[in-house]
Amino acid sequence: MEYALDRFVAAIQAALSATDQVPTALIDLQTPKPNIPADMAFPTFRAAKELGIAPPKLAQDLAATLQFAPDALVGTVETAGPFLNFTLHPERLAAAVITEITHLGDSYGHDDQGHDQRVVVDYSSPNVAKRMHVGHIRSTIIGHSLVNIFRALGYQTIGDNHLGDWGKQFGVIIAAIERYGRPQAEGEAELAQVEALYARYNDEMKDHPELDEVARQRSLLLEQGDPQARQIWQWCVEMTLAANQRNYNRLGVQFDHMLGESFYEDMLPGVIQDALDAEVARRDADGAVVVDAMDKSIPTFLLQRADGATLYLTRDLATIKYRQATFAPAKMAYVVGQPQELHFRQLFALARAINYVPAAIELVHVPFGTVFDTDGQTISTRKGNMIFLATLLDEATARARTVVEEKSPDLSDEEKDTVAEAVGIGAVIYNDLYQDTRRNITLDWDRMLSREGNSATYLQYSHARCCSIIRRAAELPDAGQPADAPVQYAALTHPAEQSLIKHLAKMPWAVREAGTRYAPFVLADWCYTTAREFGVFFEQCPVLRAETPELRAARLALVAATAQALRNGLGLLGIKAPQRM
Repeated sequence: MEYALDRFVAAIQAALSATDQVPTALIDLQTPKPNIPADMAFPTFRAAKELGIAPPKLAQDLAATLQFAPDALVGTVETAGPFLNFTLHPERLAAAVITEITHLGDSYGHDDQGHDQRVVVDYSSPNVAKRMHVGHIRSTIIGHSLVNIFRALGYQTIGDNHLGDWGKQFGVIIAAIERYGRPQAEGEAELAQVEALYARYNDEMKDHPELDEVARQRSLLLEQGDPQARQIWQWCVEMTLAANQRNYNRLGVQFDHMLGESFYEDMLPGVIQDALDAEVARRDADGAVVVDAMDKSIPTFLLQRADGATLYLTRDLATIKYRQATFAPAKMAYVVGQPQELHFRQLFALARAINYVPAAIELVHVPFGTVFDTDGQTISTRKGNMIFLATLLDEATARARTVVEEKSPDLSDEEKDTVAEAVGIGAVIYNDLYQDTRRNITLDWDRMLSREGNSATYLQYSHARCCSIIRRAAELPDAGQPADAPVQYAALTHPAEQSLIKHLAKMPWAVREAGTRYAPFVLADWCYTTAREFGVFFEQCPVLRAETPELRAARLALVAATAQALRNGLGLLGIKAPQRM
């Protein structure tokens, strides 16, 4: 899909090619540095070298012969030594961008670059029989945003919650329930009791090593289909899914599939045999299936234990085979913490060595950092500061309710509750997405809920302010021009207006870059800059008290476009945009 800035760039490229002075292959346009008063630049160094011309002279020759259509978005062309600098035409840009946003509405920023292609995003992936905690929220939030972004880019996107519902830990859970009895509770409390039984059994194993063998046997029985082991396992799965769904509902997260590791059970013997047949794995003297070091960054690893039990990697390998056969995706993205980087290097290398996926398919690990508390401590069960997801969301909403009560006492109780939920959940989501996912994050409530600075609350408040201006304009007795009068976009020439318009025009580029880099923070940064640019515009350009009805109508159109674009950007991040705060 072609947006205003795309047409701007295309016009420059076409005009440069039409001069016949520089081959198209040598036209490399770049975004100028912030201190350069231009919107696009053509550094002539490479082209001049190929043509045997001094770069400044080539820039001057091109500037003298360039021609653009009367309606082109190119305003001025100037040389600065070896650079050819292009600026946007203010009035035409304003009309083009605001018209695009108004016409496309909720679809502004979307694209069709992923047409006829599929993407699988593997995210959230909590373990069955355990409560979701802050460690799971990162995968859930990042993955959900990537799903939204890829769908906006036109990809057929498959979100898969790859549940951890298999492995030795279930041997411990089954053995613990057989030993101590099944818990009697509901929801998160029931999961908490199962966790307590798991911990109790692990503690006993320290003094009674034979219990470890019992757990191993129960794990093997589960894989072999033992009815009692399967019955306890199924109960754990259903209980966990029901408890987790309440958290997903609050986060606005939905999945296309929730296929746990157990789904791939029947495929495991086949993938092990495939690895052996491809001679990338061998069976050692004890019966274990071993994959020898594939290079210096991928050390030797197991594909099957000596007792016949499988591992995470075995099941992940089967998952790749299934996804390739079922979906034929162009990309597979795994949103999993940084500590698993070696695991994914091993997995991807093995999948390619067995020819499970063509070389053109992207296999991507999207890693994320650790969650810290305000004291700089890692949040973990061992440290005693673990925060479970349901508790985190409740705390966020409660704190947001206090803010809403203080700042917007005129709202009804129902509106306050709705806004508090949106603001609280938004604060949690944005705290995860506003920076590179590889970086660690801190749960700092004061910063997360601040109405100033880089926070979801600040962005939501900016959107609500736009909506407030539009409501107040509708209530004015002299609303301005006749309803059918065309908006005079040519009036929007103030530097603050132009800066905001140019930034709104960059949203499609931000969405594309966020998808290409698997980086929601690119879009989060665009949202933050939008709110800042709107703040400057709001301070410097009166809207309801504009000098003329024509200017008021044009500025109202810009305010409405800003609200729409900001709402779209927040939506792709998974954040709601209240109209009142």
